[in-house]
Amino acid sequence: MLWWTGNLRDGFDVSRIFFVAIAPYMLWVRFYLDGVAARAMDGFRPALAVSDEEFSRLRYELTTLPAPLTRIATIAAIVGYIANAVLLPDRIIAQFGPSRGVTAVLLAPVAMFTLAVVAISTAQAVRQLWMVDLLHGLAEHVNLFRVKPFYAFSGLASRTGMSFLVLAYFIAAMRPDIVRDTPALRVLIVAMLPTAVACFVLPLYGMHLRLVAEKDHLLAEANSRFETLLARLHARVDGEILTDADKLSYQVSSVAAEREAISRLSTWPWEAATLTGFLTTLVLPVLLWLVQHLLGRFGM
Repeated sequence: MLWWTGNLRDGFDVSRIFFVAIAPYMLWVRFYLDGVAARAMDGFRPALAVSDEEFSRLRYELTTLPAPLTRIATIAAIVGYIANAVLLPDRIIAQFGPSRGVTAVLLAPVAMFTLAVVAISTAQAVRQLWMVDLLHGLAEHVNLFRVKPFYAFSGLASRTGMSFLVLAYFIAAMRPDIVRDTPALRVLIVAMLPTAVACFVLPLYGMHLRLVAEKDHLLAEANSRFETLLARLHARVDGEILTDADKLSYQVSSVAAEREAISRLSTWPWEAATLTGFLTTLVLPVLLWLVQHLLGRFGM
């Protein structure tokens, strides 16, 4: 299209066709995350006291966007494209066609498809993460000593957040001028950072609260036993009955060690490696951009 409209006089520039990579990327992300969700569901199966039929239904709903939501997302994408075509600055319009109307028509097939894929993928991601919180609520019992099933969806949550971060960083790196001149896109790029954090934290926060409650319950029981043993030990010391004081002292030490072990149990439903990977994706590109910006200001 750029060649046909005579806009390639300055040579081929990848940044001018950056948006054609967005739809394939989002399609790959969508199918990849659905696979991650399916595997996470299988890992969470031991925590669910449901029948096989009910489990299959939940697994299907977790990996499939209902048709009505798909239609709504597609309509929103079309409306968004029309609004964006009206609001784009003239100098950007001139890069793709002789007039705003011609450019809007020429860009429509690629742009509408891209926006529709992004909208549908986003809708599926939101619904998927909402279902994670719903599924966590279906777990009947939370065991702090057998937490592997409760970590199952942390990979899905972190990868969903990272997929939005990668898209935002890609757009900002390839076409900073469009981001700067398009208020809606600039707001969207900035909003990607808290959105990615929310994708990771919010679906898992309900399970975190349940793990906290279970930890408080275990600590309360351990504290009760510790208090009982101390009272017995004090009674024997006060009565100068020392025949089994060594046994009571050993029991007190054991319960104290139990309290210490329980207090060190993590209540966040993710492994350290999952959190590290997410934070690296979140922070590292920003740090690299800041270093590059500072070096540029000092003429280096």
